[in-house]
Amino acid sequence: MRIEENQMWGYFEWLIFKFGLLQGVLVVFALALLGFIACYLVAMARYGPSEGFYHVTRVIYELLARDLPGTSFNRVYALGKLAFQEAIRRRVLVIMAVFIVGLLFAGWFLDPSSENVARLYISFVMTGTSYLILLLGLFLSCFSLPADIKSKTVQTITTKPVRPTEIILGRILGFTAVGTMLILVMGILSYIFVVRGVVHDHGVKDVSADGRLGSTTVDARHTHSFEMVPGEDGNYAEGTTDEQKGHRHVVTVREVNGEKTYEIGPPQGLLEARIPVFGELTIFDRGGNPTMRGLNVGYESEYQSYIEGNSLMAAEWTFDNVYPARFSGGDTLPIEMSLKAFRTLKGDIVTGVQGEIILRNPNGRIESERRPFVVKEFSVDHIEIPRKLPGSQDGVPREVDIFDDLVSEDGQLQVVVRCTDGGQYLGMAVADLYLRAGNANFGWNMFKGFLGIWMQMVLIICLGVMFSTFLSGPVAMVATLTSLMLGFFGGLALDVASGDAPGGGPIESLIRIPMQTGAMVDLDLGNPVLENTVKAIDTGIMYTLVTLFQAIPSFGQFNTADFVAYGFNIFGGLVARHLTMTFAYFVLTSVIAYFFLKTRELAAA
Repeated sequence: MRIEENQMWGYFEWLIFKFGLLQGVLVVFALALLGFIACYLVAMARYGPSEGFYHVTRVIYELLARDLPGTSFNRVYALGKLAFQEAIRRRVLVIMAVFIVGLLFAGWFLDPSSENVARLYISFVMTGTSYLILLLGLFLSCFSLPADIKSKTVQTITTKPVRPTEIILGRILGFTAVGTMLILVMGILSYIFVVRGVVHDHGVKDVSADGRLGSTTVDARHTHSFEMVPGEDGNYAEGTTDEQKGHRHVVTVREVNGEKTYEIGPPQGLLEARIPVFGELTIFDRGGNPTMRGLNVGYESEYQSYIEGNSLMAAEWTFDNVYPARFSGGDTLPIEMSLKAFRTLKGDIVTGVQGEIILRNPNGRIESERRPFVVKEFSVDHIEIPRKLPGSQDGVPREVDIFDDLVSEDGQLQVVVRCTDGGQYLGMAVADLYLRAGNANFGWNMFKGFLGIWMQMVLIICLGVMFSTFLSGPVAMVATLTSLMLGFFGGLALDVASGDAPGGGPIESLIRIPMQTGAMVDLDLGNPVLENTVKAIDTGIMYTLVTLFQAIPSFGQFNTADFVAYGFNIFGGLVARHLTMTFAYFVLTSVIAYFFLKTRELAAA
């Protein structure tokens, strides 16, 4: 899993300092301007310039002065209740039956011997829920209003004192209520399914004569060996198993009727919600000078940059607010890493690529000893660094305390990583090393993951209702589905529209095809005026497309299933950001739907 840097932003950091609010205002302003111009052109063609302007402004006035202030919650509730009942009559509960059948027969195609069975089960239930709920929202929202208009059922409503705002809000809230009910049931069943599929019990198979070493019975297609740790009295009271399939067990010794009994606890490390503390990453080049990025080893993905082994290159993370209470009392400092290795030679293929960690006070005077490690390329490497450890101050060896000596007065700590193998490289991004501040509740974290699916459903319903106010059911579904696809996979389209992809805009690309001119070659038409004209037109087209693409919600960013599956706590700031964006799109689509519904001739539809 990759945690992107923008996912680590706090809510107000995103809203103010990363210009989330400003971008939203600009998109709304651009859409409002484009909508006003388009509506005025249509009205002008039908009624003339002055009368057309009057019709457009009258609709805006009625929204602000009459319909919006006069919207009744009771009427919205009544229409929402009708939409809810309509959805039930359409047998949407079949979705629940399909989901339950999927859970019942999941054992046929889910491999319980997987390296991380919890990740497999969580991904299955959350992906299945997402697909079913999005399909539900798509069909409910796109066909309801066009069907009522076609059958003239909507005329029964419009003859009553019901406003267009109430019709739109009633539909959205009614369909959302149906989806919410289904998601709650799916979420509860999913939690039970995951817990029952992951939790397992081992018995004790063999124990050495001195009681220190032993092994467990086979359960869930794996077994463990364990080692007991002597207590203060010298007796073996507790120990842990080795790590298998991403988890361990705590082993305790109890004395029953004078005989020692070994008990294997539940698995630890499968159903987690790790709370990471991220820092700021600085890369140092071969000369030991800070730089923006490390080396590029030729991989297509630039998520990680690399440092060279056996050189002055290093990666330095600076963490804020490091204090003992944040890390379970501060007896140890838990560090977790997911670094990558790039090899230019085989080297020691048994040991793996080696590196070292140094903990340092930001003043540069006090640091810990160099602690070696071997990169675990396909798993998270958990390291517990004791609070007191060997180190040095001003080059003089001494014992140092992490929180008293290495953490500065303002709570900062630096963690430095180097590669010690010559000819090998370590790759890292800012989220690839973090301090672990305990665990959040897994059930609550899974709820936040399903909340992301709920927000995707709300966005689909809002878009479907908006398109259904002026399109027929099948066409509205195609438009909504297109928005969904662009929201999930629109990165390439946005790169083309913004000009980041080579080859120019649409007109320039069409000219390049018959000329057989490569995308990386400058366009040469032999006429600078013509070239500038083509580029100017393309700029206008691409600006419009960028505005439209940015107005489409990015559905992929609402999907936080990977956080749950890979055991990361979903950040509160990320959830708040997604809720804000969902509410903003709800308001935006509702206003657009109002204008289309207000100006549509319902009786002639």
